[in-house]
Amino acid sequence: MPPRPHAVRHVLRPFTCVLALLLGGVTAAAVPASAAPAPRSAPAAIPPSDYQQVQLATGPGELGEPMSLTVLPDRSVLHTARDGTVRITDAVGNTKVAGKLDVYTHDEEGLQGIAADPGFATNRYVWVYYSPKLATPAGDAPTTGTAADFERSKGHLKLSRFTLKSDGTLDPGSEKVALEVANDRGQCCHVGGDIDFDKDGSLYLTTGDDTNPFESSGYAPLDERTDRNPQFDAQRSAGNTNDLRGKLLRIKPTAAGGYTIPSGNLFAPGTANTRPEIYAMGFRNPFRTSVDKPTGTVYLGDYGPDAGSTDSNRGPSGQVEFDRTTGPGNFGWPYCTGTNTTTETYTEYTFPSGPSGAKYDCAGGPANNSFRNTGLPKLPAAKPSWIRYGGDAGSPPEFGTGSESGSGVQIASHAPASGGQTLGYIDNGDWAGYSTVPTAGAARFSARVSSAGAGGTIDIRAGSATGPVLGSVTVPGTGGWETFTTVATDVNAGASPLYLTFRGGSGSLFDVDTVTVTYRTTALPRKEPSPPPLRRARTSAGSDSA
Repeated sequence: MPPRPHAVRHVLRPFTCVLALLLGGVTAAAVPASAAPAPRSAPAAIPPSDYQQVQLATGPGELGEPMSLTVLPDRSVLHTARDGTVRITDAVGNTKVAGKLDVYTHDEEGLQGIAADPGFATNRYVWVYYSPKLATPAGDAPTTGTAADFERSKGHLKLSRFTLKSDGTLDPGSEKVALEVANDRGQCCHVGGDIDFDKDGSLYLTTGDDTNPFESSGYAPLDERTDRNPQFDAQRSAGNTNDLRGKLLRIKPTAAGGYTIPSGNLFAPGTANTRPEIYAMGFRNPFRTSVDKPTGTVYLGDYGPDAGSTDSNRGPSGQVEFDRTTGPGNFGWPYCTGTNTTTETYTEYTFPSGPSGAKYDCAGGPANNSFRNTGLPKLPAAKPSWIRYGGDAGSPPEFGTGSESGSGVQIASHAPASGGQTLGYIDNGDWAGYSTVPTAGAARFSARVSSAGAGGTIDIRAGSATGPVLGSVTVPGTGGWETFTTVATDVNAGASPLYLTFRGGSGSLFDVDTVTVTYRTTALPRKEPSPPPLRRARTSAGSDSA
């Protein structure tokens, strides 16, 4: 079985241990810190007193795989899990299930964003964005084939309005589907799905480019081979003026559950080969957005690609964008990133191995010449990002050092294993720290693991991700992500908490279900599930993700 085509930097499922009043934030690509120059100056210290954290809900039982939240007028919090569960946590921390949607959950799909309607105090409307169960196949879509092969995996996501009853549960019969976003299923990645409103009641929805980034070497996925799954070509989505993916959409909901088009979007209603719902385009995976209510300015965090270095035949090194827009526009993806200057623009490239053509004209408006493009052949000129970080240009000094993402080790459910959840989507260089598991007196380490790829190596360390190595164990390929085996090794004793570092090839290496440490000082082994004791899940650069 081939390796699972997942990389931690792409997966938009941040491992979150605590539901506080702020959840999720803007996340971005997990490019190692070594890929960027040193910051120009030391970042300013931020006193801990500037932050207040109130833990309202903790752990998978109260959060699931958390995706989004919205705070209601009574300070209770509605929050979503990707498996379709909507939970409500009151202001003192009592959590219950408010409802469960029947969702399709291949790769990153499922239940995404949630937002309370601006008139919630009187209408009790709640908006959600999710992937409904359809007749599409449950497994992977083929990477090559015919148009008929790919047609079977055509699906859509729904932007729907529900009513939250006075008892804190969703009324399943109240659903009003406002908008459907057509997509391709069975491949990874990039859903987006954040929802917000402006002061006039217009609804903003972010959508990802619905494109597999794992076979373009970290550069722009522009694969125009006719027998290739469309999900390897982002020109059909983010670069397409007639498609709702890779966009920031703006609509005005109506009382009946539909919508009208507010004035000032990128394309006026009736413009040929365009969608009037588009406010801004050219995004890869805009996972978080926020509308400044007084001004209408929209702030958006867009995950960036993963190339570790610039290639003159392909394009720039990977970087991440914070975008700020006061009006409609095109932000460049998949033709350019960052400042959208020539040095940060991609070249036309013939897959799989070249040759390369000219660079796209992002300043004048790139040409979308993919045969999959159903929109305008010439796009609006690309706007530069507000803040771009990582890549050859490095990051603003205020961002400090470390990686560009805190989503290093992810949660992945596995029914056949311990009955809990695993550490999944592990890349080379990721690491995990168990602050409650000592290494003093340790004699033996074992882990229950699975891998549909070639596996890799776990280094057992003490104190930190760069601490002394107490032992190492090889994880073999097991033939499937649901096929577990146990690996073990004798270890030296340490003097500080347990840390695990992971190394191997490219892509997802393996999943870890449980770890067991046996001590010389006791006859009882200490068995720890993953990830409940994991207080911090970090990339090799050391950015917190919990």
